[in-house]
Amino acid sequence: MDKFLEYIEDKKFVKWVLNPDYELETYWENYLNKNPSEKKEIELARMLIFQIKSKDDSNSEAEQIKIFKGIVEKLEKRNKRLTINKVGLILLKYASVAIIFFSLGIAYIYEKPSQFLEMSKQIALDNHNSNSQLILGNGKKMIISKKKSEIEYKGNSSIVINKQDTVQVVPNNHKIEINQLIVPYGKNSSIKLPDGTIAYLNAGSRLMYPSSFEGKKREVFLYGEGYFEVTHNAKMPFVVNTKVIEIEVLGTKFNISAYPSDKTIETVLVEGSVKIKRNGFHIIKNEYVLKPNQQATYYYESEKTEIKQVNVMNYVTWHEGYLNFESTDLSRIIKKLERYYNIKIHLNDPMMGVRIISGKLELNEQVDNVLLVLSKTASAELIKLNQTTYELK
Repeated sequence: MDKFLEYIEDKKFVKWVLNPDYELETYWENYLNKNPSEKKEIELARMLIFQIKSKDDSNSEAEQIKIFKGIVEKLEKRNKRLTINKVGLILLKYASVAIIFFSLGIAYIYEKPSQFLEMSKQIALDNHNSNSQLILGNGKKMIISKKKSEIEYKGNSSIVINKQDTVQVVPNNHKIEINQLIVPYGKNSSIKLPDGTIAYLNAGSRLMYPSSFEGKKREVFLYGEGYFEVTHNAKMPFVVNTKVIEIEVLGTKFNISAYPSDKTIETVLVEGSVKIKRNGFHIIKNEYVLKPNQQATYYYESEKTEIKQVNVMNYVTWHEGYLNFESTDLSRIIKKLERYYNIKIHLNDPMMGVRIISGKLELNEQVDNVLLVLSKTASAELIKLNQTTYELK
């Protein structure tokens, strides 16, 4: 616990937590690499500082340090009065700190946003179901058979599906319910949320969202790929959560591809700005702000994020009914088409997947016609094996 107190009293440490910059991030990242045994105490100290800071931003840095030190000193005095063995004392110290964390609401940091993340663990998209589904928090389920569907909230009392079917909604004044829009492979959908934000969902995707947006943020959870046109609200940022990262915006247009089967999560910004960071609590907090025509790629394996300039048209036009690709690997295009049409495309020679091609595919065409255009562009022969399986050679 002595080390824990040292961090609380260290102005450089407190500044890193409250107002980090590149120099501080680098310093403490190097410090952690050199002192891995202190990781736990650093984590506890940082969590406590961060949480108390979020409780009262009006306190000065000196006042905050005084508060932190007072809390820990009380824990020390309490522990010294107890006659237990050394191992038990260490456990008690950390248990005491943990109790304070949870009494302050620190569990929120670990579980944020728990209502979505807990449900995401249970997600197993049923690709054998050929229809899109809208599932309300009260258990009511609407089956949507059309290849393309359009859903729109009309106030808090009704939902209109494909501009013709109206579903009456009875608001639950006691709690916010989580609704889900599930789009299987071979289908795509758009939904206008209660705040006016429009989300376009690509094939093999799921969007979880609350029945109404309340509190400080408008939060949703995305599994798969979505293109968002966010309604501006400076007082209530819009946050898209995935299993690993979250994207926060005020009002903007951007695309997120977060299929768990992929090795990356890609965020492409069309207009406005977005802030990207890891979900949950992390000792080293890296945040990235994108500018228009930039792409952030998060790599699952290395847990690193790469920012680069891109032609956004190569990433977002699927929601308008076509694929635009420029110097793109054939394997990447094939993966998109397999999801969009719910088909399988085999390569006679795996090395064909690295062929670089450019062009445009109209997704509203019949799949056979689309694949014929692709095969000619890739200088390959198309063979149809059955209704859902093709081969390029």
